[in-house]
Order: sequence, then C-alpha cells, then structure tokens
Amino acid sequence: MTNAEALLMDHRDGTRSDRLDWAAVGWYVLGRRTLEGGYSFYRTPEWAVEEPNAPDTLAALESLRLLGIDIPAPAQTGDWLRCLQEDDGGYPTLTIGWATLRSLYVLAVEPVCSSERWLRGWVHVLGSRGRSRDWRAAIVDASHVLELLHLRHGTLSGPEHASMTALLHTAGAPNEGWARPGADLETTATAVRLAQLLNQRWHPDPQLTSFVSRCEDQQLGFGLAPNSRATSVGALWGGLVISRVLGQRVRYPDAVGQQLALLQRPDGGLGARHHAISTLQATWRGLQAARLLDGPEEKGPS
Repeated sequence: MTNAEALLMDHRDGTRSDRLDWAAVGWYVLGRRTLEGGYSFYRTPEWAVEEPNAPDTLAALESLRLLGIDIPAPAQTGDWLRCLQEDDGGYPTLTIGWATLRSLYVLAVEPVCSSERWLRGWVHVLGSRGRSRDWRAAIVDASHVLELLHLRHGTLSGPEHASMTALLHTAGAPNEGWARPGADLETTATAVRLAQLLNQRWHPDPQLTSFVSRCEDQQLGFGLAPNSRATSVGALWGGLVISRVLGQRVRYPDAVGQQLALLQRPDGGLGARHHAISTLQATWRGLQAARLLDGPEEKGPS
C-alpha cells in the first residue's frame, strides 16, 4: 500500500474536510516532482517540461508534511535547493529566498552559507520605502523576512523592529483589517501572523472581530472581504486563522468544508478560486485550511 492510499484509509470519517479526496491530493503533489528533485505545478513530462521552482517546492514539501506522506529522495531535493543560493548568501528575489530557506528548514538541511546579511538588508528596504506602494505585497514580504529571521537568526534590532511595526501600522485599512486601501481576509491573516512575529503578546483590536464576522457567509463560509459574494482558498484559510487567533467559533464550518471540496480539481490538486487550475501553492493553502477546520493548528511556520 502506498503512502497516499494509506492516507485515505487513515483519514478520520466525519470531519468537515472529509469531502476532499485526500488520496488524490497526495498523488497530485507527488506527481509534480521533477527529475532534478524540485517541484513544479506545471510539470508536463510528456512535453518535456521539467522546470522546478522554489515556491512550488516549498508548497509541495509542506503539503506532504500535512498529508503525512514521506518526502521522496529528500537529499536530492536539498541538493537542488542549495544550488539556488548566490555567492553572497542572497537569492534572485525575496520570494525565491524565502521559499528556498523554508524548504531547507523542512528538510533539516543547511544552506551553503548564511543569509542573515541579505535578510537584514531586506528589513531595511521594506522599512524605508515610501507610503505609495502595494501594501498587500509589503505585508507578505515583511512576514517572509521576519519568519526566516526568527527561524535561523534570532530577533530584530530595535530600529529594525520599529520599522516593521511602522509598516504594519501604516498598511492597515481604516477601521478594519489589512491592507489599505481595502482589506481582505487573506492579507489580514498574513498581517496577524506578522503582528505575532513582532510581538508574542500582541492582542488583536476588537474591530478585527467585527471585520471577520462581516466576511462570514452561509454559503461561502468566508467571503474574500466583507459582503463579498466570492471566496478563495486564501480567504477560507484567512478566516480560519483569524478566528483561531480571536478564539472565535466559526459560524459556518460546514460551508467552509464544502467550499474546500469545490476547489479541488479533477487532477486532485486545489485551485485558488472556483474553476481555476490546480496549483501546488493553492493546494498547500487548502490543506492548511482543512487542518485548521478539523482540529489543532499545525505546528511550524505557515
């Protein structure tokens, strides 16, 4: 019996996410592994398309971890990831660096050299940019940098902490969540995680409870934003994350489970939205949401 087949048999009947075909999810993720050891959601061997990338590799590794499936040939994957680092310890982009270093952490493999200087350079860049910017991207980037610093390099200095706190404050949409000019659930959940990284004793503003409540929907579980008539895998994850932080019961858990099932595509993976193609990153987000819906939050950074 394969790991993916065992997963389907071991999954608890009666959970709200049991509408998902868990074995199919496992086969989907395993099928995205390339010959080099990395993963790619658009891998198409019959067309000789074998182009692994770091974000998809991280999504695949974390998905396999959540599914309880052994990572195939982890040493080969680790070797491929280590080759992505540049001579100065950095990476071509922050997203590639975050995904690579997080993947190496999952595999318990060290990078070729320290990336601390590169990461602290990003703290400076993010903290010094002007007020006219993509605030959603700024929240995501800041959370990635802080996550890596906490995993490998300790805490922020006083000025670094102040600049990231200021970014978080400035990015907030008026009287609700994140990010300006209009808040949405997924970005707000990412901002909440950033706030917790900055301050372990952080307490959410009472207005956050109202914001999440206005995103809840009897058919969708959670909408993209207050009064939205659409949802996404990120919105479902975000609503569950924030509800967990608030200690607030989810009003329509069965609807959340149903929406997750509707996001699953015929190939077993999940799409970001209804009728969207499956991707590894949407599949990982969906698995995170399913675990939050069914029981205790998974351990490790998210």
